[in-house]
This record gives sequence, structure tokens and C-alpha cells, in this order.
Amino acid sequence: MARTIQSPGVQINEVDLSLRAVGAPPTTVFISGFAPKGPTNEPIMVGSLSEYEQIFGTPTNGAERYFYHTAKAVFSSPANVMVYRLPYGDNLGVDISDDFSAIVYPVASYFSGASSTNLQFTSGSYFFGKPIHVKLTEQQYLDILRGDAFTWSATALNPATVRQINSISDLGKTGLVILNKSQSTINTKYEGYYVGVIDNTNLNPATPYDNINKVESINTGATFLSSYVSLPEVRLNFPLSATSSGLEGSLSEVIENVGGFDRSTNAWDDTVTLGVFKLRQSVFSPNTVALDYLLEESYVGSLDFYREIQDQNAGPPSSFFLENVDDASRNVVVLVNPYISNKDTGNTWVDLDIIPQKKVRFLSTPRASVFDNETAAAYETRVGTTTAQYAAFLSTLGSTDSIVALGDYTVASLTTKKIGNIPGKVTRMLDKVENSEIYPLTVTVEGGLGTIYANSFNPTTSGYFDDSVAFDSGVQGLTAQNPTTIPAMAQNYTAAVGPFVDFAAKKRKDHMFIADPITNIFVQGSVKTLEDNTKNFSTDIYWPLRNQFSTINTSYVALYGNCAKVADITSNRQVWVPFSGFAAAAMANTDSNTQPWFAPAGFTRGIITGIVDLGFYPKQTQRDALYKISLNPVVFFPNEGFVIFGQKTSQKTPSAFDRINVRRLFLDLEVKTRDTVRSFVFEPNSLFTRTQIKNVLAPIFDLAKNTQGLYDFLIICDERNNTPSVIDDNSLVVDIYLKPVRAAEFILVNFYATRTSTNFQEIVS
Repeated sequence: MARTIQSPGVQINEVDLSLRAVGAPPTTVFISGFAPKGPTNEPIMVGSLSEYEQIFGTPTNGAERYFYHTAKAVFSSPANVMVYRLPYGDNLGVDISDDFSAIVYPVASYFSGASSTNLQFTSGSYFFGKPIHVKLTEQQYLDILRGDAFTWSATALNPATVRQINSISDLGKTGLVILNKSQSTINTKYEGYYVGVIDNTNLNPATPYDNINKVESINTGATFLSSYVSLPEVRLNFPLSATSSGLEGSLSEVIENVGGFDRSTNAWDDTVTLGVFKLRQSVFSPNTVALDYLLEESYVGSLDFYREIQDQNAGPPSSFFLENVDDASRNVVVLVNPYISNKDTGNTWVDLDIIPQKKVRFLSTPRASVFDNETAAAYETRVGTTTAQYAAFLSTLGSTDSIVALGDYTVASLTTKKIGNIPGKVTRMLDKVENSEIYPLTVTVEGGLGTIYANSFNPTTSGYFDDSVAFDSGVQGLTAQNPTTIPAMAQNYTAAVGPFVDFAAKKRKDHMFIADPITNIFVQGSVKTLEDNTKNFSTDIYWPLRNQFSTINTSYVALYGNCAKVADITSNRQVWVPFSGFAAAAMANTDSNTQPWFAPAGFTRGIITGIVDLGFYPKQTQRDALYKISLNPVVFFPNEGFVIFGQKTSQKTPSAFDRINVRRLFLDLEVKTRDTVRSFVFEPNSLFTRTQIKNVLAPIFDLAKNTQGLYDFLIICDERNNTPSVIDDNSLVVDIYLKPVRAAEFILVNFYATRTSTNFQEIVS
């Protein structure tokens, strides 16, 4: 170890050699679907079926029964269950508008010697006031993004009418425009997305949490709206503000603590914090109109275009400009007036002492007076103006000490329960859970969404889904042998399920997706297909299944060739539901009782409970036919009951990955390896580090080898794969070779009849 002391003495150094491999996260199953109530467009961890019923209610139609019973099946296992309620309604749902919107912040500028009504954008401080809500057409939204809708101005709106916007061109005279990228809406319960922006004048933990004191919503569809509906506290199931040692979880405390580093000093006077909050009906409060909040997104950034910040993980500096910081946002696009940001001048606000020479202030009523024990001079230094001038700006521009509605107001009703654009809704949902660090997933399930969407095109339902209606005409299109074109029902199914497949196989590649056959293939209304004497397995089961899944070819997807009948207490009858939830429960039980690399099938790990019937009972020859096209049979045995009797993935190429146990073995080891090796990022690329990586990883693979997951493995991380050119590229390579254990799926028993005089040892040898 290098010596740092420069004179005789004793130097103590610590070297941490106790690093150990990261264990596997718990099995998490992700389920999505339709429900009669509860938060939409929000992933929620649910602990039990009773909690699910409390949040999302009990089913009232076929689509809701699919969601409910899929979740119920998974709750029979020890898995963590994450559920996501899709919204009803045309297109992307009732909480998504066909139009766009924006909230626009007026601004004033002040510098020493000028009057308080000077609104030129000059050196000094910028004061942002209460925003105006603006409704936009899609064309206007696109024009704003392209820079064609208006021209930015170096002069603000007239001081007397600074909060009166009459046309889109007036947006150019404002300071900050926040576009509603997600097209979210505010409904009649005032649920929806809200935005709050604060500066750094009150971020000291010793001061009260009082940056946000109101929730301001809308109840009209006006194009330009400068007045809001202030929600009374009785409508809020959370505190807005608190003392420095008071109520935890207040909205002000949450937004003030965003960022992870101290921004209360004058070095961050040009910095703001932007929070996107979701308000929705409280799922646990007895008050049916009370709203809970969730901080959906948060961003900390400067209004200086040229401001940069050092990467806290020792990477290169990155842009700290607010417009760039929010690039990954799903909900908002932030635009800063370039005459404020100095974008076109090439000049930064920061001086040689790294102190911004301009201040950004979002006007707040509590900031209009000095702090305790603060002098007037100290106030002017901190805020950038005198208390009288601040009060004048506050009177003209209005206060920003509130979160304001981001989306348009809508009065759409949920009573119609129209299915809408499931592919678009699923894509939007998967974008929300794409971050594997925030949402660790093990299995995602279809839950019959493909069946729901494919059947919503049927003239009988016309956009709705009713599981009691027979849809024979749609299924008939799937029965053709080797069709030259993909049947319409299969196309609609693929449109709904395709995003799940791409999400698992291309985007995340860290979990498996379980897809469901279209239920109508097995059941027409309440009658099984094969109970009709005019129909047979080959034409009416095999070929529809083959045509339905013809486009899916990946080891990240598993298919089960059946559906299940269960008892539905709410309707007091037995109903047919998708099988994916039961398959996911089998995988979760396998993880809990053995290891992920054991096959979730057979009499030990594949027995299914909670069902009363199957869509059909496949014979051995029929099971053979299904297995050849990568569909896992679900079988009934008189003594054992209902059993999963297959463990193929949907990969058509013969390899180790055409089996579920091998695919889940690799997924488990890859996730553990990723989470373990991440600790070595930015460590020296030396022999010591490479050896340490090998030593830390070895127990992961030893466990798999000792528990029948691997026959053997080899980890190479030395000069053989870390050549000088690799090291010069700032890379470190770890090569891991595995011999996965294969499951014994085909047990061949041979009986030999021999003569009495035969020597068995001679025959065997």
C-alpha cells in the first residue's frame, strides 16, 4: 500500500476484502389489466388478495375478471406482486387527452437601481410568478417543440397585464414553459398530474418546510386560464407543509429534499427544483374524496444554459441546464426563455468563484419577509431584492407556493368501460417500469389482454369485452393450415402482446413473459370447443394456437396451451380465465422451495390448485403436437390433479435456451452478476481488482453448481481477456462459461428379456 506520511510515524490503512456477492432479489410478478376502481397508470405493490380488493375492487365484467383471477392465482404463491391498472376509454384512456397543454410562468427581472416594474431580461435576479394554464392542439404542441409557434422575446409582458395571455405568441414573453408531454388530464375528482417549482432560498433543514402551501386545480376547459380552484385541506390526505421538525411526509418536505446534495448556499442561486406529482383518490382513507400524492418525477437544474455539474460517480461533468436535465421525463418538456438562459450569447452566469451572478426566484408568500434573526441586508443578498420590491413583484406576478394542474380538465365517464387502444396503453405502461433499478421484475404475465383486445373488434362487442359471448367467427380465421397471411384475430392479438415480448426480450432482458392463448380457441361462451362434435383438435385447437403464436420466437417468452375455469364469488358462477397467473405462481413457488433453475413443471413443482376445469384435456399425442410448437401442455391426472407438463420457451431454434429452467438459470445468474460487479465500476483496472471480481463472483456460480443448476463453470478475468487495448479503452472484461444442467423431460425405460443363464455383467459391459 502506498505511503502518504512524509516523516517517521505509523500509517494505518484499511483495505476492504470482505466484499460478497449480491443475493437474488425476491421473485416479483408484474400483472396488468382492468379494474372497477383504484389508481390507473401506476405500478403498485400489493401484499394480498384482500388488499387488492380494497384498492381495485372486485370484478364486474369479463376484462376485470381476467385481471382479478390472474392476480388471485399469483397471490397463492410467495411472490411479490406488482399490479398496474389500465384505464378504460378510447385511445389511451379517459385520463389521456387528445390535446396537449402547458403551464407557463410569467417572469420579471430586477437589478440594482431599476424600478420594481422593470421587466427587461437583464443581469440581476429573475422572479417567476404564478403560472398560466394553456390548452394546446397537437399542431401547436409540435410547433412549439420545433420552435415555430412563437418567437422568444427579451421583453416580458406588460407589467399591468403580466398574467394575461391571449395568444400562443404571448408565450415568447414568458420565462418558463412546461409542456404536458404525456397528455394527462384532470378529472372531476381532481385526480391527475400537478407541477411544483421551487428555488433554493428555503432549503436549509433548520427552516420550515413551507415551499408548497396549496394545491391549485382546474374545472374548466378554457384555452387560457390564470385562475385556479384551490383544493381545501379536507380533500387532501397529506400535509402540504410542516415545521423543520414537524410532520414527516409533507409535500413541501419531499420536494425540498429532492436532489441529494446541499443547494441552500449562494453557489446554487440559479438552481430550481421541479416536481411532477400524481394526485389520485386515496385507496385506504374512509374519505372517498380524499387525495393521496406520489412524486412521479423530480429534476434539479440551473436556468444557465452553460452550467455543468460534476458526476457524483466520478464520471465526466454533465449539463446542469434544466432543459437537458429533464430529457428522460415521460410527462414534461421544459423550455427556458433563451434571453434568460444566455443560450445564444455563449456566456455562463458563473464567475471565477463558481458563484452565479444571477439569481432565480420563484415567488412565494413566505419568502416576502425576512427570516428570524436575518437583517434586511442579508435578506437582499439572499433573495436578490428588498422585501418591498419582492412584495411588489409578488403582487404583480402572483405566488408560486402551490402545485398546479398540468393536464386539461375532462369530464369523461368510466361507466362505459370501453377497452380502447390496449397496445398504446401497454406501451405507455412498460415505458413507466423500464428502469430495472426501480422496478425489479422476475416474471410479467399477459393476464388475457390479447384476448380482450382481439375480441373488442368483434361487432358483437364493438369496443367492449364480455367473456360470456361466443366469438366463433373470429376464431375461424385462425384455423387455416399454413395461411399465407396472418389472420386478423392473430394480428390484433400480436398488437396487444407484442410490446410485452419486446420489453422482455429486447429492452430489459432480465425477466420472462408468460403469454396466454386466445381464450375463444378453447371455449365459446360457456361451451368448450371440443364438446362440439363438428370440431376436432387439429383444426380447432392446434392450428389456431400455431397461427396465433407464429410470430413469437424468443427464449424470454413462455406459452401454456390451455385456459382454466375458476369459481368467481362476485358473480356466483364459474368463469374461464387465462392461465398465465397460474404459471407465474408455479415459477414463484419453484423459486421459493428450490431454485429458479429447477423446471416449474411436473408432479413436484407443476401441480396447480384453485382451478376446477381446463379448456381441454390433451392426450399424449396432442401434448406431443403442442410441445413441438413450443406450447407447454396443462394436463389433468386423476390422482395428482391439474399439472403443468412442459417447460419450453417459445424459442424455435434448438439450443439450451429453448427450456425454461435454462433461461431462468441465466436470468438469475445475470442479475446477481450485474448487481455484484456494479460495485467495481471506477475501480482501478489492475490484477488485484480482476482477481477480486473473480473471487466475489465464484460463490454465485458455486451455489448454482452445488444445487443442480450447473455441471461446471469457468470465470476468466485476467490478462487473457483484458489486453492492453481493452484496458486503454477503460474497459474490464469478465468471460463466464457455463454448462447448464438439463431437465430430464423424456425418461426412456427399456425392458430386456434374457435367458436364465445370461450373465448380466456381460450384457451391460
